[in-house]
Amino acid sequence: TVGNEATSEPVTIKCEFDEHNVIFHDGVGDLAETMTLGLHSMTNNTFGNNAESLDCVVCGDRATGKHYGAISCDGCKGFFRRSVRKNPVYECRHQNNCTIDKDKRNQCRHCRWKKCIRMGMKKDAVQKERDRLGRQRSHHNYGVMNTKLHSNLTGDINEDEDDLSVTALLRAEKTAQEYIGRQFQLDRQPSDTERVQATLETIGISMNYQLRSLIEWAKDLKGFVELSDNDKIALLRGHTGENLILGVACRSLGCDDYLMLGNHYVIPRNASDPGLSRAAVRILDEIVKPLKENQLDEKEYACLKAIVFFDNDNKSLSDPMRVKELRRRVQVNLETYINQQRPLMRGRFGDLLLLIPRLQNIARLMVDLVARYNQDTKQVDDLINEMLLSKYISS
Repeated sequence: TVGNEATSEPVTIKCEFDEHNVIFHDGVGDLAETMTLGLHSMTNNTFGNNAESLDCVVCGDRATGKHYGAISCDGCKGFFRRSVRKNPVYECRHQNNCTIDKDKRNQCRHCRWKKCIRMGMKKDAVQKERDRLGRQRSHHNYGVMNTKLHSNLTGDINEDEDDLSVTALLRAEKTAQEYIGRQFQLDRQPSDTERVQATLETIGISMNYQLRSLIEWAKDLKGFVELSDNDKIALLRGHTGENLILGVACRSLGCDDYLMLGNHYVIPRNASDPGLSRAAVRILDEIVKPLKENQLDEKEYACLKAIVFFDNDNKSLSDPMRVKELRRRVQVNLETYINQQRPLMRGRFGDLLLLIPRLQNIARLMVDLVARYNQDTKQVDDLINEMLLSKYISS
């Protein structure tokens, strides 16, 4: 399959939650540390062929690897990582001996944290991971946007901070980029100077990486995590195409006449495939060019991405007014930022929002290309089918 090794189990994203479908584990903290999809390649699995027989030493859920020194599931891995980075003070409401299992692990963070430590998770392993990814990113050029982005993302999340503030959105973007960094450890990619032209297969791999990155990004936004399961899935499906295009456009701001994919393969303006060439031309001319002219910065990018994502007109939402409020908060934060940082550039806020219809038009073109390829070959992977194609197939 394109972008994944073949798996023995079908993968679907739907509202019935079990171990092979989308699972929203941590009610307050995260959207299942991997948005569990039954794809073991999605995790840093170190078990070989015995992965399915091992349980998390913290909560007993199905383990996905040895994380920070202990065999654990992605939910406990994410809880431990966030706890180390944010350094909160947890308190137990009972006797400091709460049961921590798959069903009750979210009821007491204090006892869950203590059990993580007791079972061998190491705080310094989290920092070592950040340092390693930081060094690795220094050898990869994600384009002008990402170079600036990583240099401006430091510090820990303030629990009192607006979770949709410019700073918080930047931090969520960092989480997403760290996920991509981990994928680069698994697969050898061309360097940014090789400029190897992408094939349909490598485009599929890049799209898969970016979709998983989008999940990681969303999981870091409290406003998203607190939505119903139905609305989380609706938003993840809603404007995937637009965010893929926005991402590749911003990654390509430092490029001339070609698009830089997340795995460093390129799509030139004059690609041999007519459909790819047509899409590349439109992205370069209608998105990349105006972004360059307006010198879009990383903060504006982070906000624009969230505005595209939180679309309250999504017909599958059960609570569109709540999503509308999330989008409004992002828009207010973006407008405030522009007024403070670029007071002489009147109309800039509106100009950025006018990019959204262009993104939507090009997204439809891209989805048509992927759908035709899938119809001809049946080789588009399940994640792309569910997050990118399902919206259009069902509409």
